[in-house]
Amino acid sequence: MTRAVKGLDHVVVMVDGIDAAEAAYTRLGFQVQPRGFHKKLGTANHLMIFDTDYFEILGIVEDTEFNAERREWLKAGGGLANVALATDGADLAYEAFKAAGLDPDAPLAFDRAVEIDGKMELAQFRTVRIPKTNMPVVGFFVCDHLTPQFVYRPEWAKHPNGARGILGVTVIAEQPQRLAPELEKYFGEGSTKREGDGLMANTGTQPIHYLSRRDYMARYPGVTPVRPGDHPALLSVRVENLAACEALLKQNGVKLLKPDSGRIVVPPSEAAHLTLEFAER
Repeated sequence: MTRAVKGLDHVVVMVDGIDAAEAAYTRLGFQVQPRGFHKKLGTANHLMIFDTDYFEILGIVEDTEFNAERREWLKAGGGLANVALATDGADLAYEAFKAAGLDPDAPLAFDRAVEIDGKMELAQFRTVRIPKTNMPVVGFFVCDHLTPQFVYRPEWAKHPNGARGILGVTVIAEQPQRLAPELEKYFGEGSTKREGDGLMANTGTQPIHYLSRRDYMARYPGVTPVRPGDHPALLSVRVENLAACEALLKQNGVKLLKPDSGRIVVPPSEAAHLTLEFAER
């Protein structure tokens, strides 16, 4: 059965200064992939690839019509900006989103060059973006990988910090319950459930947790959110061995917090305005 949305594909972290962000994520123990350029979009990125998902740091290198909204967003600083959703086809997702009343943009095709075994290839994508009017704090879009063999490669999924995949995303939002109807337009009826005063959206794979600022501060004491209002705030990453990850981070001089024995939290000052949480599960 084909599905318009079949889970989380990757997470986009916008950075104001991609050189510094590349150095920061190398220091955090990730195998940072060489810089790629989206000529059509005027952006450049570095990927942190896992087995079935990834996250990217994305910077603006040339002003274009396609990145005007991102440039405006960056004026308040960088950080977690988008969650890209996996799909069985951009056209399928476009029709499903249109039927759900999400007013999607038409599918956009673009590519970036990538070196595979000494040969330059083109990683090709088609995306479907949802405008800000239908954005439940997070900017969602679907990403249709036309050439997944040029993105998901096992040799790129080996990280010194032991990272293996994305566990989930946490969003700061006052009155999270109000977002349930909009989220269910993306993920289907019954895809959201209450978590205390918060809300969890089941994407089909990893969850997206919505917490009030008060509850976020209680769960992540000592971490100051990078923006004053509602915003995507934190990325949780699964590691093979939390103690080994902690040792590497300390060796590299990374400031970190340990709210409890099962989590390490890296504050935004260490990760280009993103808060990172490492855990084994």
